[in-house]
Amino acid sequence: MKGRLLAAVVTTMAVLLSCATIQPRMGMTFNELYGQVARTECGWLELVSATGEISVYHVALPNPGCNQEIYYFFQDDQLVKTEQGQWYEKR
Repeated sequence: MKGRLLAAVVTTMAVLLSCATIQPRMGMTFNELYGQVARTECGWLELVSATGEISVYHVALPNPGCNQEIYYFFQDDQLVKTEQGQWYEKR
């Protein structure tokens, strides 16, 4: 009985972890978002542009559930904006 319960719990946790999504929120730190990206198997945050005080990143891997067309704007290690689109030119 305990073995079946443990197996059910482990299976449920595996399913929940595999369904993880990136959930950015304004003000979160770079490391917080980087951790979410890693947990969702999207790889890492790849630098797209750095101008002045703003650094722009997107997820590195095109795995299912990973949107490389969402750009994350950081200023002073805090997320200040997100934008979606193919328009952003990598530099």
